[in-house]
Amino acid sequence: MGAGCVKVTKYFLFLFNLLFFILGAVILGFGVWILADKNSFISVLQTSSSSLQVGAYVFIGVGAITIVMGFLGCIGAVNEVRCLLGLYFVFLLLILIAQVTVGVLFYFNADKLKKEMGNTVMDIIRNYTANATSSREEAWDYVQAQVKCCGWVSHYNWTENEELMGFTKTTYPCSCEKI
Repeated sequence: MGAGCVKVTKYFLFLFNLLFFILGAVILGFGVWILADKNSFISVLQTSSSSLQVGAYVFIGVGAITIVMGFLGCIGAVNEVRCLLGLYFVFLLLILIAQVTVGVLFYFNADKLKKEMGNTVMDIIRNYTANATSSREEAWDYVQAQVKCCGWVSHYNWTENEELMGFTKTTYPCSCEKI
């Protein structure tokens, strides 16, 4: 009975760590996607805010550490290597501490991040040109078309753009006119 329970525990730990390994790969992939994708809202924010790029690198780092941790846990569980299981426990403890720290930091800085995002988007709207040639403007057009919205809060945000409001007929970007 005792040997069967140990085997079940061993394979449960293996499956748990395999899931950890896969989730680490997903987190790492998400971080790479944030840095690589140029046609999304994240791209709009990334061109103006360095904190989002830092966040992408944090995702990549956490994903890589989670992959290593999942690998160590899988090998340690299958082969019953005490050293690897000890290292696995230390990594697990460090990740728990890091997650609590990041959660607390995010909680206390959520308003600041929201304000920074709003300022970034409003800056894009104010400086938007009629021909929309920059990657920020193209990305913002893409976001408006995908989300089917116009502006940050409403289409009235565009009244802050002096160039577009300076025409004889009030002009909005093409992405707004389709909505």
